[in-house]
Amino acid sequence: MDRTKNGPQYRLKFDDKIILLNKKKFNLLENIDECGSIMKASKKVNIPYRSALKYIEELENESNKSIVSTQRGGKGGGGESKLTENGKSILKEYRKVESILKMHDDVNEIESNIVDIDQKNKIANIKLNNENVVLPLRGNFEVGDKVLVLISPEDVFVMLEPQESSVRNIFPGKIIGMELKNHLVRLNVDTGEITLFVDVTEYSREKLNLTLGKDIYIGFKAAAIAMVKI
Repeated sequence: MDRTKNGPQYRLKFDDKIILLNKKKFNLLENIDECGSIMKASKKVNIPYRSALKYIEELENESNKSIVSTQRGGKGGGGESKLTENGKSILKEYRKVESILKMHDDVNEIESNIVDIDQKNKIANIKLNNENVVLPLRGNFEVGDKVLVLISPEDVFVMLEPQESSVRNIFPGKIIGMELKNHLVRLNVDTGEITLFVDVTEYSREKLNLTLGKDIYIGFKAAAIAMVKI
């Protein structure tokens, strides 16, 4: 996800290509299909007609596919513009990304820079409390890229002592907040650099005797992490 003046711009994988789409371009494409006209759609979403044509051209160049199909009318008009199947697929992918983000609107966010990449094993590393965080390498990233790491509170687990396991992302922390949220206990855990949300069941809270001020360890698997470039 990249930040632009038009809001977040998502990097969508479309076949073997990566295209960039923000809410404004999404609304334009959606309205082209509904209105049957690029001109009408651009007016509806308050985009200059020439800018609308430019957006469409950029998307078609990025995907190397036709996004909008236009049939010209005669002297009396009657022309029509519609999304191709490729255009509709782009809308579908954007809606999927938006729905996932809405489901996890309170997701943990870590901003950092990639310090190392292992292409062979498809993993990248960032630093948290001067310790490596192992991330899955999905997409085109380079050492030095600034990234946003997203971790769902439900994907973070709690331990009283660090355990030997295949999970390398384990960090000490202190419980500084606790509340009931969606039938789970939401812990606020201070790791030193950032505070992370952790969701546990009431059974786990009682079994581990989790209380305010308690020192614990938290962990999360690399596979549970999403990473986007910012």
